[in-house]
Amino acid sequence: MRVRPTAVALCIAVLTMSCSSHEAARQKPEHRSPSTVFIAPTSVSPTTVKTVPLVAWTGPVEHLFFHTLVIQPQLAFVNDHIGQGFRDYFVTVGEFRSILDQLFANGWTLVDIHRAVAGTVRVPAGRRPFVLSVDDVNYYDYSRPLGLGWRLVLDPHGDVKVEERDPNGTRITDNDIIPIVEQFVVKHPEFSADGAKGLLAVTGYEGVLGERTNERTSIDLPQRIARARALVAALRAHGWTFASHSYGHIDVHKRDIATLTKDSARWKAEVEPIVGPTDIFVYPFGSGVPLSSPKIGVLRSFGFTILCDIDKVPRMTHSNHVALMSRRHIDGIAFAEQGANLAALFNVGAVIDRAARRLPSGDVG
Repeated sequence: MRVRPTAVALCIAVLTMSCSSHEAARQKPEHRSPSTVFIAPTSVSPTTVKTVPLVAWTGPVEHLFFHTLVIQPQLAFVNDHIGQGFRDYFVTVGEFRSILDQLFANGWTLVDIHRAVAGTVRVPAGRRPFVLSVDDVNYYDYSRPLGLGWRLVLDPHGDVKVEERDPNGTRITDNDIIPIVEQFVVKHPEFSADGAKGLLAVTGYEGVLGERTNERTSIDLPQRIARARALVAALRAHGWTFASHSYGHIDVHKRDIATLTKDSARWKAEVEPIVGPTDIFVYPFGSGVPLSSPKIGVLRSFGFTILCDIDKVPRMTHSNHVALMSRRHIDGIAFAEQGANLAALFNVGAVIDRAARRLPSGDVG
């Protein structure tokens, strides 16, 4: 297992609030929406996606992970430690769209992580499989005013969109991973095998999917939970799955067994009733433990038998009654340092938005 070398910097530079424990999280009343709402015109229905003949795959399966997308780079990529953190660990809407275009052109197809673990992956003939996952689909307080989404919402068609807020009002748009992938698969049915879309890893200390379900004494808590559950139902119906990212975004490698147990119990008590049961645990920071560690027994005791860390190559290990799947981080650091290693997936130089990132022209990776 490899811990992402810059994982600690992720908390320091960007996720100072989102990576802290629940006890350190800010408890703020829900911000009221401005009155102006613009509904995105694109709608998606599972019935519109055509089926494509599939063949068995026996080779390795890639796993790429992102964070939710930077929508307004001019707000996110500022010249301070938080801005540098966004440059390091996030991609923009435009970059993500370009990555999808290249993944499709290079013959890659989305598959479900459970099939990858079980060795039952199927893809259209001539194509290769990858799992897509998204970390921290929580829309934390710190990121909302800095050019990222506010929360996920259902539009009048029942499709999942992202809500954006700024001084000009509130907009319901397609500017995040879920609606972008949904539309891409409708356009390119062979980009998804067996209806797979992606894996959404969520914490709980600032709620889920942008709903502050962590504020347990809020008068409208039932309504928040109901909205979140409606989102989950729509997402699951469209082929998205869920994973625990721990409750408080804890470093499993550094924390003791008692802390891991308490955190896992809180996730099961507060988050699982919203997102549903899951057997997948995504290590915060990619900071896992040896498969022989007693902490693996703790995770297993809460039902987590598929674990995900971070590496630069596709890797699957089965041991101690769990499966460990590595994931590649797709972000500014990968753009800067791993261009050659990512070439079979996409061309970093062709997808990076150097102007948005305020980077000089030149080679990457």
